Formats: sequence, structure tokens, C-alpha cells
Amino acid sequence: MKNSTGQKSIMLLFLSVCFLLSIIPIYMMLIDSFKTGTELARNSWRFPVNFVTENYQRLMSYSGGVIIRTYLNGLFIGVIYTAVSIIISALAAFAFSKYKFAGSAVIFSFLLAAMMIPGEITIPPLYIFFSRIKWLNTYYVQIFPGIANVFCMFMLKQYMDGLPSSLIESARLDGAGHFTVFSRIMFPISSPAVGALAILTFLGKWNDYLWPRIFITNPKFMPIMVILPTIKDKDSTWAVPREIMMAGCTIVVVPLIIVFFIFQKHFMSSVVIGAVKE
Repeated sequence: MKNSTGQKSIMLLFLSVCFLLSIIPIYMMLIDSFKTGTELARNSWRFPVNFVTENYQRLMSYSGGVIIRTYLNGLFIGVIYTAVSIIISALAAFAFSKYKFAGSAVIFSFLLAAMMIPGEITIPPLYIFFSRIKWLNTYYVQIFPGIANVFCMFMLKQYMDGLPSSLIESARLDGAGHFTVFSRIMFPISSPAVGALAILTFLGKWNDYLWPRIFITNPKFMPIMVILPTIKDKDSTWAVPREIMMAGCTIVVVPLIIVFFIFQKHFMSSVVIGAVKE
């Protein structure tokens, strides 16, 4: 009994340290966004002496309101990309999991092998390709490349493999077609995996920097992650306006929190992926 209590205490202490290490940067980001540049220089850890919202006002008015435009760009690109990617991945996972066709194992193996290729290697040829079809500085180049997400397809297939095929057979006996089986049975049942992958997919797209940094040069189409590090302010105490950066980082976190709460139930239940067996 003493051993068990001691182990629990050590685990609790370890988790508490991990929690503090993860929450401290968020705490500093939040409180520093309400400080002037002068106060931030001498007081970065403690609460601000005087809370100011001037940083957010300067951020929103920066360069004629480009932050608002890029913020909306990021939301639009992230939501569309996530929705299309999840649907395509779920359809592919359903086909590989519940249908047997010639070459399915070979095709699936090639798709998995493609995951091993670093994305940076493919950027030069893709840049040439997209420049020739005039997709540079468009929303298309930020949404369509990558919507066939192999990782999502693989995870959804693993989940669907554990679902009983008798559900599909019963639906077919009732006259349901392929799309009906997918949309009314397989996709809803896979909601735990779908919710977890939706969070990860949106998170990855929202935080993406390299791809839009290379393919987008027009601020009209840039997501906020590209424009935020370039902010400059001659009135700031710092060469890089840290107080405005902190305000920008704070508003960038908001969509991630919202997406997590929307899919929280599905995300938490995703821990049982693979536990359902026929």
C-alpha cells in the first residue's frame, strides 16, 4: 500500500511539473500582451502594473489592417482544408478497410511509403509546377496540395478495421448503397477518430509557415502565421515589437482553443480507437 501511495505521489509531482512547464509560456504570453514595451523590458514575469489594450489596437491597425485580413485568411484556409481533407481521407479509408480490390495492398503500401519522403524535397518541383499553372499567390495552392492526407487515411483505416463488417452487410440487405453506408453508418461511427484528426489537421494547417512563406508573397493571400513574424513598429522599445508580438500570439491561440472545445468530446473518446472488435 505504501509503495502504491509513493508511486502515485511521484506521478502526481511529475505531472504537476509537466503542467507548469507547459503553462508558463502561455501565462507569459498572455500577461505580456497587456504591458507596454517599457514595462515588458523590466517586468516580463509578473503581472502588469497597468493593464493596457494598446498592443491589440496597434496590432489590428498595423499596415492598414493587414492582420485582420491574414487572420481571416488563416481561418478560411484551415477550415476548408480540414473539412476536405477529412472527407477524402475517410472515403479512402473506407475503401481500403471494407472493400477488397486488385492491387489494394500495393497501393496502400505505396501511400504509406510516400509518408517517408520529407516534404521539403518536393517543394522545388512543386514550385515550378504551381508557377506554370498560375497558382502562386492564390488560396488554391494553400488548400488543395495535401488534402489527400495519408496520415489521416491510415489512422481512419485502422479505426474502421476494428468496426464490425456485419453493420455494412445489414445495411446492404436493407438496400443501402455504398455512399449511404459510408455517410450514415461508417462516418458517424468513426466520429471519435474523425474528431481527433480534425483537431490535428487544423492545428497543422493553422501553424503552417514554410509552405505559404514560399508560395505566397502577396499579403492579400497570406495566413497570419507568415505575416506575424514580420511586424515592425518604430514606436516600440524593441527592434522587434515584443509586446505586439505577444498580442498577436494570444489571438492566434484563440481558434485552436475553439476547435479543441468543439471536438473535445470526440478527441477524448478517441483513446478507445481500435478497442471495438467484431
